Amino acid sequence: MIIRVAWGKFNAPSLMSSSGPIVVIDALRMSATVIAAIHLGMEVIPVASSKAALALKSNRVLTAGERNGRKIDGLDLGNSPSKLLQGKKTGFSHLALTTTNGIPALLAVANHSAAVLIGSPLNISALAGWIVDRSSGSLSLLLAGQQGDKNQEDAMTASLLLARLGVPIPKALPSPVSPTKLKDMFMETEAAQRLISLGYSRDVLLCSSIDRFSIVPRLHRKDCALVLSC
Repeated sequence: MIIRVAWGKFNAPSLMSSSGPIVVIDALRMSATVIAAIHLGMEVIPVASSKAALALKSNRVLTAGERNGRKIDGLDLGNSPSKLLQGKKTGFSHLALTTTNGIPALLAVANHSAAVLIGSPLNISALAGWIVDRSSGSLSLLLAGQQGDKNQEDAMTASLLLARLGVPIPKALPSPVSPTKLKDMFMETEAAQRLISLGYSRDVLLCSSIDRFSIVPRLHRKDCALVLSC
């Protein structure tokens, strides 16, 4: 299998010529928020700004988002998968979501000719199974990173996925972390420490949990809009 890896929205165009799926990984926390919302029965509408999210707000559309880890004023929720699950939001059909890194990366590959998927430790086995069943022999990984810089948690998640697929790990990625050590390794990253300082330790623990869900979010065009659903 041919593996391509790119970091952030600005490097995303380098993946657009590939014929296989692109997996977008924002391990802390966009990927987990998308999976949590779909688990609760919602489709996720990725939007570039809080203004765009608020324009969609209704009694059927929940709004969520963050900038630099902090909840955006005026939106219903931050980018917190644990709070989303804890609240057990019912009656909403959609979650309009905007984030600092993950959503911009996702939108940068929205016009890819093949599938665009969301990856996380939370769905790693289901995602690997999807790729094995449907991939054409090439796979691209778009790691959201941190405002253009590389980060450890996205790289660890990518290596874990490739290990599940049984393919060689590119030199650009670290050696796979043992699943039993993943939570501890996540907790030590710079991004995790920042989230913990902001009161989101539950998010870090959730985002580093392996195979909690069998959901594989995929980007679709529906009624002229982009949505993430299974």
